[in-house]
Amino acid sequence: MKFEVNLPDNNNNTYTEKDMKAVMASALYDKGICSLGYAAESVGLSYRELIEGMGKFGIPVLKMSKDEFEKGIENAKQRAKKRIL
Repeated sequence: MKFEVNLPDNNNNTYTEKDMKAVMASALYDKGICSLGYAAESVGLSYRELIEGMGKFGIPVLKMSKDEFEKGIENAKQRAKKRIL
């Protein structure tokens, strides 16, 4: 599926075409329609460009709770300790 969106040019140059692509791609990712990488590719952005665009609009890249994130950090620390010893 392919579609085009025409937005008015009266946004005082606040948002670029790349910004709008990042917003559209992040919606695809957020709804679970596709992966972050595929979402970026589908709108012609690099993975990095999409992540930067999401950051500009305050859209979270990680889809996990604070507790899940903290558990992941703790697991990573435990694995790192095992590798050092």
